[in-house]
Amino acid sequence: MAKKHRPPKGPNSSTTLHEKFEGARKSINSVKEINENDNPDTALPIMETAQLATLEKSDSAIQAEAEKILKEISGLSAKILEIHKSIQKRSEDLTRKEEAFARCNDEKNKQREELTKLKAELDQRQTDLDKTGSALTDKERDLELRELDARSGFAAQNDKALRELKNEIAELESKRNEIRRDIHQAEQQAHDDEAKRLAKLMEREAEIAAKERSYQQDQCRLDIEWKELKRRETVIRKEALHEAELELKRHDEARQRTEARLEKAYQDLRDAEEQLEQYRELSESLAGRPAQELLHELAACKQKINQLENQLTNNQDDDLHAKNEELRQICDAQRSKLADIESDLAEAKAELHRLRLGVTDKQNLEKEKQALEKNNRILSSRLDNLGKTVDDLTQSHQAEKPFPQMSWMDSASRNDWSKDRQATELNLSEQDVPNLKQFAIELQHRIAQAEDKTPLYFRLEDIQLLIAGLAMSQLHIFQGISGTGKTSLAKAFAKAVGGQCTDIAVQAGWRDRDDLLGHYNAFEKRFYERDCLQGLYKAGTEFYRDRCNIILLDEMNLSRPEQYFAEFLSALEKNDPRERLISLSERPLPNAPVRLMEGRKICIPENVWFVGTANHDETTNEFADKTYDRAHVMTLPRHETSFEIEEKSRVSYTFKSLMARFDDAITQNEDEVRELLEDLTTGPLTNILRDRFDLGWGNRFEKQALRFIPVFMATGRRKEDALDYLLASRVFRRGKVTGRYDVDIKDLEAIEDVLTNIWKKWSSEPRRSLELLAKDRIRKERNI
Repeated sequence: MAKKHRPPKGPNSSTTLHEKFEGARKSINSVKEINENDNPDTALPIMETAQLATLEKSDSAIQAEAEKILKEISGLSAKILEIHKSIQKRSEDLTRKEEAFARCNDEKNKQREELTKLKAELDQRQTDLDKTGSALTDKERDLELRELDARSGFAAQNDKALRELKNEIAELESKRNEIRRDIHQAEQQAHDDEAKRLAKLMEREAEIAAKERSYQQDQCRLDIEWKELKRRETVIRKEALHEAELELKRHDEARQRTEARLEKAYQDLRDAEEQLEQYRELSESLAGRPAQELLHELAACKQKINQLENQLTNNQDDDLHAKNEELRQICDAQRSKLADIESDLAEAKAELHRLRLGVTDKQNLEKEKQALEKNNRILSSRLDNLGKTVDDLTQSHQAEKPFPQMSWMDSASRNDWSKDRQATELNLSEQDVPNLKQFAIELQHRIAQAEDKTPLYFRLEDIQLLIAGLAMSQLHIFQGISGTGKTSLAKAFAKAVGGQCTDIAVQAGWRDRDDLLGHYNAFEKRFYERDCLQGLYKAGTEFYRDRCNIILLDEMNLSRPEQYFAEFLSALEKNDPRERLISLSERPLPNAPVRLMEGRKICIPENVWFVGTANHDETTNEFADKTYDRAHVMTLPRHETSFEIEEKSRVSYTFKSLMARFDDAITQNEDEVRELLEDLTTGPLTNILRDRFDLGWGNRFEKQALRFIPVFMATGRRKEDALDYLLASRVFRRGKVTGRYDVDIKDLEAIEDVLTNIWKKWSSEPRRSLELLAKDRIRKERNI
């Protein structure tokens, strides 16, 4: 339509206009080459040269129009240069991100190196612990061998010396007979020879006594070294466990930090994927039209506008004014459309730029994701290996059974006990306890031969007191000077009756029941079962529930029993045996042994007796009245006499039959004992104790007396001796009646007179009580 109404021009007008647009197109192409080649410094001068060549061939009007177009092109070139600069800036940002990613990789490499070093340190520590444990085991074995050699050495040397003495005595007897037959011939010479031999015998006896003293000193020294080694072993184990826990804590913190960084990286990757998805939706909204096509459309619109304007300027025909006005309106519309297209083009370019950057970022993020996943796999593998090493070090891997030893007892057979625990007592034939008098005599001989090659001579009176004490209380205290056989009596009794003795060495510094029973490790999900807890649980198993079981607390007063043994003292006071429970944890534990109540409490079996040995010196603590009043207290003297031991085969006395003999004795003598207690509690002794010492008879004393006195009588002793023993151990023990500041000697003498008058009807005297009161009176007289 424009060509149809175009007026004829001069011969050079169309050519010039064509060259004008050709030059503009070349300029635009030059700008595109700048954008495509990213080389504005070489492309812009070429564009200016093309523009000048076009302008030289154009007239002034066309030159003005061309200059206008060139200005627009220059503006577009400036925008393109800004875009180029922004691209360069983005490239620099990407470079910095790559450097940051490289630094991050370096840090991860350092972390891997640190993990490797930590693993090596853990391996080294495990090796050191193994070496230390092996060394301690060797030392322990050497000490045991030395102790065994020393003990056996004493017996062998004593036997040899006795045999030599007997042989020499026989020789002397023979020679003395010869001398008598020939006394007239060599009387003086015989006397001289006899004197020499007697001197040799005295020297030999002195030498044997010196060797015995030397051996005793060596034994004491070995005992001290043994205790020191046990103490060092405990300290080393505690330090190793503490260091292992610290290492585990540090590794957990490092693992948590690594997981946090990995989680952040995953979050960044998810954000980038969401942004890329937005770019993809924008690209779809453009219907796949490339930015180059938009540029061509913009250039065509501008060319059409220029053509219309030229036609309007060169049209000199008056008939075309209306058409020109219409064309101006069209031109305005086209300009408006052009402005919209330019705006759309700018937005499209921006979107194109963002999409290109998004694609680049996605590629970088994909690479970063792959690198992080690879590092994550490596770190996971390292952490798994480290976890296995830590599990090996602590010998636990989230144990399925929190009580491994007690769970083993639930399923163990008799062969398992004999094979794995060397429980030879299970092979003994079971036998009922005879009448208590005969049982006391048999028990004296069985205890005497309980230890191989070491006879134990305990008085029959001590054995009878022990039997009566078993009926009275489950807590026993054996006290006395060192060497009286306190520990030996507890162990020998367990062997003599075919039971089990759990030996526990009390340590100074024990504070609570965890020191005695063990503790629960929440990290390993395992309860560290000490020997006392295992001994309690063993007593309730199928093969030990009808046997007598002893838990020996050696050196019980090195720490205060009122602290570490407090729960046991309270539990043993309960009348119902089923309520004598000790809590092991605050909540039920999964897969707990079948004999634990509520999955966390252990019941103290009736067939268990706690026996504590006690020395009284500067290294020990005095027992509180709370402990003394609940226990059966025996003071063992030195063994000054021996007796001929009757050989008896080993048997196992059943716990049920022993309890039956106790019940029979209590029923048989109950009336007589109640009458005795009635006389005691309503007589003058009660008045003196109440008025002068503020003491009285409690329910506990009566309950203990109703079990102790009848059983003591059933063993062949008198009731007054049993009462004397109870008064001496319960009422008149040291410091009990003299503890008050206002007690004087007259008060003690009054008690002595009352006791003497009470015992006159039995034609005897309360020997034990009077001895203790006499010692208290002497201390009062000396103001001690």
